[in-house]
Formats: sequence, structure tokens, C-alpha cells
Amino acid sequence: MSELAGLFDTCAGAATASLTAVLPRDLAHGATPEPAQRTALIELLHVHWSEHGEQLPPADLRALLALSAHWRDWPLAEAAAVRLQGMDKLDTGATLHLIDACRALGKADRALDLARKLQVREPAEARHARLAEELQSWRDWRARFPSAGQCRWGDENLTLEPLAHHHARDFIWQYDDPAIAALCCLPAFGDELDWHYWLADVWRAGARLPHAVLHREWGFIGCVSLAIHRDVGFFYYWLGRDFQGRGFGPRAGALLLSLARRAYGLRCCYAKCFDYNGRSRRGLEKMGFADLDIRGAGGDCNQLFYRRGPAQSRRRVVDELHWLLDRMDAQVRPAGQKRKLLSA
Repeated sequence: MSELAGLFDTCAGAATASLTAVLPRDLAHGATPEPAQRTALIELLHVHWSEHGEQLPPADLRALLALSAHWRDWPLAEAAAVRLQGMDKLDTGATLHLIDACRALGKADRALDLARKLQVREPAEARHARLAEELQSWRDWRARFPSAGQCRWGDENLTLEPLAHHHARDFIWQYDDPAIAALCCLPAFGDELDWHYWLADVWRAGARLPHAVLHREWGFIGCVSLAIHRDVGFFYYWLGRDFQGRGFGPRAGALLLSLARRAYGLRCCYAKCFDYNGRSRRGLEKMGFADLDIRGAGGDCNQLFYRRGPAQSRRRVVDELHWLLDRMDAQVRPAGQKRKLLSA
């Protein structure tokens, strides 16, 4: 990381066309950076863009677009492509990068419009027709979710997007930290195909609403998810290491919970976290969750349950929590809490 620190100083005074000369040779030629370096490298691109973007000629814009797309810095890729479009220099390659950026950022109509225009411009290219069909299917699928229209930049910097298969690599960039899987009890994905199977199973089950958290400047930064049974929910969230402790989690969670209340009639919601995960505990409290003073049973005794919703009796809370965990087929169970059966 000391090398990266030196790159910032060098890049700040670099000539407009010398960004690739400033970067290490492998990165300048499109190598994939290590996950731990990615955010710092993207910040370098953003510094360069803010200082030189207005003066970049088309050739340098294309180089920056290709690099930011390869590193999956979709907000910057979109900005560079739009600049090329304004110069009437948006060729096929740049258009395809722009389509990828629009899809990653949830701009379905724009992505599909661009693909259809490519079809008209290059009718002999069968790949453009396939791309348009793929984007049409995705747009139709996401239209089923209220978040596709109601959470666009809901708090100025954040928006939610139904988690889709094209988010795979963006997800994996942020999920690289092993602590995320351990703290959130998510799978340890062996490879990208494992992730696709997992997401397909989540959507097929039909009771969970996983959403990508998108930041206006950084793009994909984490996930929020809600399992809903009747009017009772169970909330999960995680953020990439570089975006933790900055208030993004509670803000994204508030967007999803507000949406679920309006669109799905959510009355109350439960959550859990490890007792030593102070950051998540504080985040849940910021979202209005209260510690129930209920721990998990047996080997899960270091997990704490939280609740958000109208006040009700302790007996009712315990019964409701057991009922919800039964519906979810959850392994963790509340310790020392007797219950009565609620009607199915």
C-alpha cells in the first residue's frame, strides 16, 4: 500500500495523458488489482478525473473508460462514456462499456435503449440482438420489485437495486474480506459459479429480498436483505470493508425497511448479530432496532436478537420470533425461551 500512497502524489501532478504511465505496468495494461487495493486505485482514477477530465482528448477518455470498466468502477465508466458521447466519439466498444455501466447502476431503460441503437447501427452483429434480449428480460424481471422505481437515490447518495446475476463480480470485490462471511453467516463461495447458484436459490425460494447497495460515486458497496413472512420480517446487511463505519449501512437499511412497510405491509422486523460485533449492533440501533436481551441457544449463544416495530408483550415477541424462525427454517434458536404455537 505504500506504493499506492506514492501513486497519489505522482498522479496529482501528472500530465493529462500520462495516467497509464503513472500506474504500475500490469495495472496500466488492464490487470485486475487485488481486492484490498481496489478502492484506493479507484480513488486514484477519481482524482485524475476531477483534475484532468475536462481536458482529456477522446483517446485518453477511451483508455480511462476501458480501465474503469475493467476495474468495475461503473460511475466513472459512465461519466467517461457520456463525455465521449457529447463529443460524438462514442464508438461500439465505448457504447458496450456504457451499457455495462448502466446495467450495473440499475439504469435499465437507458441500457436497453443503447443496445437497440447498436442493433440499428450494426444490424449484422448478432451479439447486439442477444444483448438487447438479455437486457429486456432483466428489465422485465426487475420491474416486479417496487425498489426498481421507488429507491432511486433515496437519500441523495445511496440507492437500492434488486440483486441480479450481473452483480456477481461487484459482489465478490466487496465480499473478499473473510470477516464478512463470518459475521453475516453467509456462504463461503468457492467460485463465481457457486455465487450464481446461491443467488438463484435465494430468488427461487421467494421469501427474501436481497438488494445491492449502490453509492453514487463508488457503485456497489454491499447488500441489504429482508426475509418477509406475512407482515413480519428478518433483516440482514453487510458492507465492503472500505465502506464500513461510515453510516451507509443504516441508511441503506432504512431505505429497504421503509420500502417494505409501504409495498409489502411490513409491521415489525427482527435481526441478529454477534455480541462482539459492536459496529453492527450500533447500526441496528440507528435503524430503530432494540436489543431483546435474547441470545441464541447452545453454540449460538454469542448471537443477539433485535426487534423493530410496535411495542407488544414479551410473550408475544417470543412467540412471534419462534414462529418467524420456523418459517425461515433457521438453524439459530432463542435460548431459554418457551413458546406457544401460533397459527400457521
